[in-house]
Amino acid sequence: MDITNQISSFFKLIEKSKKILILTGAGISTESGLPDFRSDDGFWTKNKPIMFNEFLNDKNSRRLSWERNIELKKKLSLIEPNVAHYFVKKLIDKSVNNYLITQNIDGLHALTGLDTKKIIEIHGNATKASCLNCYKDHKLSIFHDAIKNNIEIPDCDLCGSLVKVSTISFGQPMNETDFTESMFLSQACDLFIAIGTSLSVQPVANLPGLAKEHGAKLIILNRDNTPLDNIADLVINGELKDIIPRISDTI
Repeated sequence: MDITNQISSFFKLIEKSKKILILTGAGISTESGLPDFRSDDGFWTKNKPIMFNEFLNDKNSRRLSWERNIELKKKLSLIEPNVAHYFVKKLIDKSVNNYLITQNIDGLHALTGLDTKKIIEIHGNATKASCLNCYKDHKLSIFHDAIKNNIEIPDCDLCGSLVKVSTISFGQPMNETDFTESMFLSQACDLFIAIGTSLSVQPVANLPGLAKEHGAKLIILNRDNTPLDNIADLVINGELKDIIPRISDTI
């Protein structure tokens, strides 16, 4: 099927749907200039991941974690949402029944103006910090300043427990509420669209299959093939910056 027919099929599936669920991955943000952390040349191939238990038990690991977040914040300050992020907003805004699950921790979807109540950041958000015990939100600057001034990293001012960047670290349990909601939305949608994700990171990679099991159609937009292409109703491969504008014009 050529791209013109693929876009036509995409439009028809959108028009027939009443509950759209979108899942986005690193591929949607790489085109804003943010490298894929898990790629062959990504951050985690050059830097040893800090395991959650290391963060909890080792002061040096906590300092390293905050140092890395300072560097990431610098990168995030230089990038903006791209055409794919605004395309997602356009789709979500079509109905109160449409929602977004994102594997990205960059906060770019919210910068499009998309209602944050419609976004599940399944792997957390690197632009926020929160207490691991009472979940109080904290400003990143408090902890960044401690690192820069080489002073003790403060604990939560409410309960005295450790504060961490609001992302899911290696070995850290996923937010149960977020994942339960993601499973519910996957079961309830009639169209699941995966954009810019390899669909290889578990347990999130199970969500499209769950949607299919409950009768939803599945669309995959990604540069490369994925393990779920064989069950998809429509697969469009290519660079999102090339594909998305052509699709967006039809919606």
